[in-house]
Amino acid sequence: MEQSNFDKLRPYNDFEAKSAIARVVDNTEFKKVLNFLYFNENFDDIISSFKKIETVSEFQSKFSDYAIKKILKLTSKGLKISGLENLDKSKPYLFIANHRDVVLDSAIMQVALLNNGYRTSQITFGSNLMTNDFIVDLGKLNKMFTFYRGGSKLRIYKNALLHSAYMKNVLINENESIWIAQSDGRTKDGNDRTQKSLIKMLMVGRKDYLEALREFNVVPVTISYELEPCDYLKVYELYMSNLENYTKDEGEDFNSILTGIKGEKGEVNIVFGKPINNSLHDLENVEFNDLATMVCDEIDFQVYKSYVLQKWNYVAWDMFKNSDIYLNDKYNQDDKYKFLKYMDNQLGKLKVDNSEFKNIFINMYANPVINFRSIK
Repeated sequence: MEQSNFDKLRPYNDFEAKSAIARVVDNTEFKKVLNFLYFNENFDDIISSFKKIETVSEFQSKFSDYAIKKILKLTSKGLKISGLENLDKSKPYLFIANHRDVVLDSAIMQVALLNNGYRTSQITFGSNLMTNDFIVDLGKLNKMFTFYRGGSKLRIYKNALLHSAYMKNVLINENESIWIAQSDGRTKDGNDRTQKSLIKMLMVGRKDYLEALREFNVVPVTISYELEPCDYLKVYELYMSNLENYTKDEGEDFNSILTGIKGEKGEVNIVFGKPINNSLHDLENVEFNDLATMVCDEIDFQVYKSYVLQKWNYVAWDMFKNSDIYLNDKYNQDDKYKFLKYMDNQLGKLKVDNSEFKNIFINMYANPVINFRSIK
């Protein structure tokens, strides 16, 4: 596939970075973010220092890395990282991750990599999120590449060929890792599942399916938030989606981004799994669809195994099952009281009294336990 086709997808290079940084720094939305991150510092000096940044790596190290660390400091109990021993710093990986927050999941992984001596990865960037020039600039300055969504069956197939070829080029020729969500969009209900079409995309257009998968060097990544990012917004979206063909309002995605950034997260954990190449032995004669299913099952197994479950996940599971199995083991009555109070406070932001909202909310926090129990 011609390099010119990749130019439509790729992140900004250093030649393009300076003008993009100038546009970002002057944007009013960016200044809202800066106000949140630098509320007690000299604002003019901060703006001036950012305008001097000239490269993508400098932007990531001087702004993005600092910003995510500051966000975690202000809105979480801290970040815990594990599984890095599964990675070889000399090798690129396709990190297939569960997806809970529009921006933070991949951004937190970059912090984990950068601060442990690994190169940051490229990141898939859904075309549905590219709603304005500011988001495009900010994304492509953070090594995001365009991932086309939707269209006719023929267009989806052609895009799959393009995405697969681009990612293979990044991994093999540029020796750079990639982050991609295990399914289209965020998981709204806490029930993480690897989308079979994603695995098929990796193999599309290839005769040797197994070799194609090996070339991508897939590693599952699991992120766990004690407090689900944008939980009440997800409840509303799930409820409306069950009633009708839900269409997001203009600016809704950006509102989710800001809510995810500013909202409390509790403890945050990120776990790097083991390369699935280790489990692809003796699969040479497996059919295309069956192979895709087996790979999805392996990724899901590693994600569920790597969940860091919290007290409120167990509270929600017991409420969902109308049981007290985990009471006085994983949580106590005071923990349950706090969960109920938190739920009422979050759902109160919707300003609609609806009992179904509570069921969706509880299910969202219970599903990680359901999935974890399914592999035991």
